[in-house]
Amino acid sequence: MAPEFPLLFELLTLACTLLRALATQEVRQYPPYAIAPEGGSVDITCSTSGSLFGVYLKQRWPRPSSVIYYEDEKEPTVDEQFRGRVVFSGRQHNLTVTVHRLQPADTGAYACQAVTKDEVWGPGTLVVVTDKPPEAADTSREALLIRFSFPVALAMGCFFIGLALGATCVLRRTQRCGQGPVGLLSPEDVRYQAMSLEGAKSGPGL
Repeated sequence: MAPEFPLLFELLTLACTLLRALATQEVRQYPPYAIAPEGGSVDITCSTSGSLFGVYLKQRWPRPSSVIYYEDEKEPTVDEQFRGRVVFSGRQHNLTVTVHRLQPADTGAYACQAVTKDEVWGPGTLVVVTDKPPEAADTSREALLIRFSFPVALAMGCFFIGLALGATCVLRRTQRCGQGPVGLLSPEDVRYQAMSLEGAKSGPGL
């Protein structure tokens, strides 16, 4: 579960103020804060100038620890809590650290530290990890509903198409029956043939 927000922001603001008091202009760090859901990711960039041996990203609150240590041309060191979840991009003078698969325990204040002759700190980044959004479960239910409703809709569509075709065939058969057999003489033809037969009977020689 995510921490209580009012108390959390009050403590993080205090920690950020202390970090900014220790920071110098030689280390720039951004963003100043980041809010991401559990399972999400966050980017923290440390930018320095001048002579530099390496750079740390440290968690200053609530549990002080060295998240990573990065030095050009050397294998980075990653704290056990973040191992397998950290990706680096850039060089030590302009390094971006991406933390994936965030956990509620990752909530805290993070600061860049430049390794020089003196300790030089960045202003700090406040990271808040929230609960997973409930929309994810709703989306899964909607996907499941669509998955099963499509075959049902397809079957119903085929049924109604077949029903319409059957009704059309029955209607055509009914119309053909109403027209009578093919080749049946009309009443005018019958009268004409009857008159012809009577004329033939009354003619000469009969």
